[in-house]
Amino acid sequence: MLRKFALLCCALFAAPAAITPAHATESGGGVYPLGAEGALGGALPPPGVYYLGYLQNYEANRFNDGKGDKGLLPDFHVDAQAAVTRFVWVTDRKVLGADFAMHMVAPLVAAQVRVGGVQGQQTGFTDVTIDPFILGWHFKNGLHVITGIDVNVPIGRYDRTNPATVSRHYWNVEPIIALAYTGRKGLQVDVKTMFDINFANPDAQINGLNPTGARYRSGNEFHLEYAVTQAIAPRASLGVSGYYYVQTSSDRVNDASAQRVLDALDGFKGEAVAAGPTLRVGLGKAQLIGTWQHEFTARYRPQGDKLWLKLILPVGH
Repeated sequence: MLRKFALLCCALFAAPAAITPAHATESGGGVYPLGAEGALGGALPPPGVYYLGYLQNYEANRFNDGKGDKGLLPDFHVDAQAAVTRFVWVTDRKVLGADFAMHMVAPLVAAQVRVGGVQGQQTGFTDVTIDPFILGWHFKNGLHVITGIDVNVPIGRYDRTNPATVSRHYWNVEPIIALAYTGRKGLQVDVKTMFDINFANPDAQINGLNPTGARYRSGNEFHLEYAVTQAIAPRASLGVSGYYYVQTSSDRVNDASAQRVLDALDGFKGEAVAAGPTLRVGLGKAQLIGTWQHEFTARYRPQGDKLWLKLILPVGH
């Protein structure tokens, strides 16, 4: 059992960390910060340049097993904060009847991780996400549609001996479809679906404390996030926001012993469901959105609570 647990820990820490909340797929995170968009996330704004600022705090004191019960990893705690800068340029050009846009996302992350008596912490800018070809349609019935393909560029600091390293250290491609519906009586529904295609980490290790190299590939991921809000004042809306996450394929590693452990754990395929209240307030030309999300269930992932503060501000044309 001790050997099996050691191999499990090796498999868990073989890959790098996420943008937020500081863990890779097999340790509880992902390239996309779950729950980030929510309200006003399913429709492109009018042509112009927009600054979007996100502040996030995530904390979890349990890492669940495949049944959703806590205790798979002993003495587990993660505490992560992120300040994310995103610029969106919606051009005046039309492509297939849609507005043509592009964006770039640059996160600054501070992460603290403890598991099984091992602690790690790191602060710094992590991997950048770019999408040079976003299309957004607007229909007269109040429906909006966005499509795009985000690319995660692994330029962040990567330390394979640190369980809190803030970079994933490998490329990722993420097709996106987002929908929004704006009702006549202040009803707003936003839905965003994403599918992560992960590439192998060329510099991972089976054990972060033992330099035995191994290529690790996190499983592909599907996630859906949503927000349903209702106007409660001329410039304010209240509602619920959340997400569903599931890993669709198994983690793979080119070490036979570690792979057998992963296979015995159903490929370490994670799943999570979260929801919570969200409030949007208009402040001049800006929109401020606050959201709290509780993870009601999780398997092969941490289960915790997430707080978001999102600012949308037009800065030019």
